[in-house]
Amino acid sequence: MSGSRALVPALAGLLGLAGSLAATLFLYRAAAGAVDRVLEERLRGAGETAAEMLARAEPASADLRPVRAANGLEGAYLVSPSLVVLADATGRAGRRADLLRTDAARVARAARGEATIAFAYAVGDQPVATGYFPVRGPEGAVRAVLALEAGQAFATAHRGLRRALGFAVALSLVGALALALVARRWARAEAARRRDAERAIRGDALSRMGAMVAHEIRNPLGVIRGSVELVRARSGAALAPPDAEALVDVLGEADRLRRLTDDFLDLARDPAIAATDVEVEAVAEDAARAVGRSHGALAIHLEGEARALADPGRLRQVLSNLLVNAAQAGARNAWVRMDAPGGQPRIVIRDNGPGVAPALRPRLFEPFATGRAEGTGLGLALSRRIVARQGGTLRLLEVADGGAAFEVRLPPARG
Repeated sequence: MSGSRALVPALAGLLGLAGSLAATLFLYRAAAGAVDRVLEERLRGAGETAAEMLARAEPASADLRPVRAANGLEGAYLVSPSLVVLADATGRAGRRADLLRTDAARVARAARGEATIAFAYAVGDQPVATGYFPVRGPEGAVRAVLALEAGQAFATAHRGLRRALGFAVALSLVGALALALVARRWARAEAARRRDAERAIRGDALSRMGAMVAHEIRNPLGVIRGSVELVRARSGAALAPPDAEALVDVLGEADRLRRLTDDFLDLARDPAIAATDVEVEAVAEDAARAVGRSHGALAIHLEGEARALADPGRLRQVLSNLLVNAAQAGARNAWVRMDAPGGQPRIVIRDNGPGVAPALRPRLFEPFATGRAEGTGLGLALSRRIVARQGGTLRLLEVADGGAAFEVRLPPARG
């Protein structure tokens, strides 16, 4: 037992580090790809504009210097199809092209009228993008090839990304260390409480661990979301649609993780309850609309009405959890029936899904008990806790004709 507790800090730190690094590297790759595309389009625009300008007159080295300066290029030169330098913004004309610098195959492609852009060579650890563009004469035939080499202005964006990556990795390491220290403190605290009943210790440990993990995950999530928003704001319309969609997907995953941490926090503390007299059918309609937007395949049918003493926001959360569970289990129809037999408000949520596996029923409302591989097992545990704090009960009903059914009982309204 003590050996297992000693492993908890290391495992918590490794899990936190792995999650943070995976998210950071994913964001870095997405941002680097977007930046490369923006730089490629920038170099293409400069090359096509310059090639059109040079086609109007006999080009000279003096014509290339403004092109190089205006676009922050490392080099700009004009070469013939036979690889003779005709003009050079930084060197002399008339010499043979340096084949360590000039890609003869791409020059030949440009001489045939095909412009290309690629990362051809590197200066130190910085790849240099080069572009080859056909320059046509008055008759329309290609008479020379314009070669452009990206310079420091193009490298700045990548250096900024690498600095951001280094900062994010360092932050991940600090977060993992902090998580390991917190987990170590938790493990020591648990050892001092081992005289308590095993079930009580396990339930309390899981909830507190959930709170610690949730708190530690929130900070990296904020950094991740802020980084993505910054990339979107700075790139603007330059982002290609696939890149923009990839960033939207990252934001969606960050929001999903934030909602999961909120569930952890609610499980670890007593959710705030503000009970008042409510029309249950109005709350059920609101929950059904929300679930219908995210799970359109589930048809939700509302029946009856009732008034109860409850927190409308928390009651909506409970009904949404039960309906989402039905949709995720594969149900196509769910019925929400509201009545008040004997004056006690009751809500029964029934679906036509596969039902609850018999092996899962004894621990259905325990944290992390789930029948789905992708489930967290928090929804029902949190829902029962919310209902109980409002003075009600939540239980699984026996269903003879398949599906699952849950009953929520609430205190009657005061008015």
